[in-house]
Amino acid sequence: MVKSAAASPYIYGIDALRFVCALMVTLFHLGFASWASPLYLRPYRMPLIENIAQPGWVGVELFFVISGFVIVNSAASATAMSFLKGRILRLYPAVWICASLTLIVIATDDVNRRILKNYLRSITLYPGGPWIDGQYWTLACEICFYAIVFVMCVTGQKTRMPALAFGLSLASTVFIALLYAFPDAAIPTIFTETAWRAIPFYYGCQFALGIYIWLLFQGRMSRISWLGFLGALVTGAVQIYMAGENASDRTLATAGHSFSSFPAIGIWLGGVTSIAASVGYGRRISRLPASFLQSIKTVGAMTYPLYLLHFAIGVQLLDWLTDLGMAPLPALTLAVAIICAMSFAVCKWGEPPIRSFLREFLDRLGQRVDFRAKESRV
Repeated sequence: MVKSAAASPYIYGIDALRFVCALMVTLFHLGFASWASPLYLRPYRMPLIENIAQPGWVGVELFFVISGFVIVNSAASATAMSFLKGRILRLYPAVWICASLTLIVIATDDVNRRILKNYLRSITLYPGGPWIDGQYWTLACEICFYAIVFVMCVTGQKTRMPALAFGLSLASTVFIALLYAFPDAAIPTIFTETAWRAIPFYYGCQFALGIYIWLLFQGRMSRISWLGFLGALVTGAVQIYMAGENASDRTLATAGHSFSSFPAIGIWLGGVTSIAASVGYGRRISRLPASFLQSIKTVGAMTYPLYLLHFAIGVQLLDWLTDLGMAPLPALTLAVAIICAMSFAVCKWGEPPIRSFLREFLDRLGQRVDFRAKESRV
């Protein structure tokens, strides 16, 4: 039986998949969106890798599947307060460092009141945005999911994770059906392009799939759960198809041709299968050489900083390197290597002292709250 994400052997497989997803998103943003998206339109073009880089955006959906699994698994053996503390210690140290580094890089070009406001929203993880960098929107979606799980912990409903998965799957299915049936209505703008998208309607099916993978290896899949799993799988594929078509329309003019959604769907299905396999073969993976497993844990720890750092800093690096005369593809390779090195430094030397300080602060705060609660009872 799986008891906790931290102690279970399959964490190595999950860590490896996290890193792969982060590299996919990095390649999409730097190798494709930086020049093909009408939002950026940098002068360097990389058509040689566009068919590899373009479907990399689906790494975000796979992140949500992994989160569904990991967060529910973590909550299963945690109290409400230990779960909350764990999420705070996981999210904030890297955000404080990475948002500050991004601000420094942006400041080399321009800094104004709007950017400073975006920075403050980022380091506080304010869910409404805008943030210092575009990809922070996914943290708002993650935090909303964490909040739902936290409420279940507080109310003693942790045993009802099958109901949570089914509810997310059903809500997502209904919502995406409405999007498909009424594409010209205000729903897409309100719930997919504003702060409302943090509510797990659009991406609820992805979180649900992660929960169902957890339930499967807990031996808790009922007939209703299997129905919900199939619904989440179908809805997830439809959601990726719709997102792919939308992305293709936006980049058609720049890239010169459209892109099929089916490569992204195939990558997503392979990713979901790999997540399940990493759990199923977890004990075998844990028997691999210790040095290799430690390397996997390291790249897993690098994933979060890599995701936070790669976009604004990566594009700025591409601008600088191509201005110096470097060809786009070598510049991309060097930019990704630099960002990976920065991510390693953040997780190895930046996060640990901040996390230790924050843990001590939260422990003292918890002790004071407990003391005052005891005094009030006396």
